[in-house]
Amino acid sequence: MRRRKRTSYKFTEKTHSKRGKRSLAMAIISVVVGISVVVISFQNSGNASVYVGSAGLFSLLLSLVALVEGIRSLREEESYKIFPGLGTFFSAVSFLAWLAVYIIGFMS
Repeated sequence: MRRRKRTSYKFTEKTHSKRGKRSLAMAIISVVVGISVVVISFQNSGNASVYVGSAGLFSLLLSLVALVEGIRSLREEESYKIFPGLGTFFSAVSFLAWLAVYIIGFMS
């Protein structure tokens, strides 16, 4: 049986947004750092070092930057919205989770 030759057709000039990909990558890094910081803090019964707190603050700021970058990439008209949407969603969830952690920490 003879194989058919695959040809790819492109009917649009749209591409994937580089800002959207960057936003998604930063959001994933923020989530991974956040989970690892929380795990380390629980293992030490809340007595983690200053470096762990600095990593948490870095993750909060990274998620905020990823959220801004994701919102900017959603406004691009000549690109697909898959990566910008995912980046915005994950960074918003990460940012809100970190905000809740810090608010609960200040309250107690």
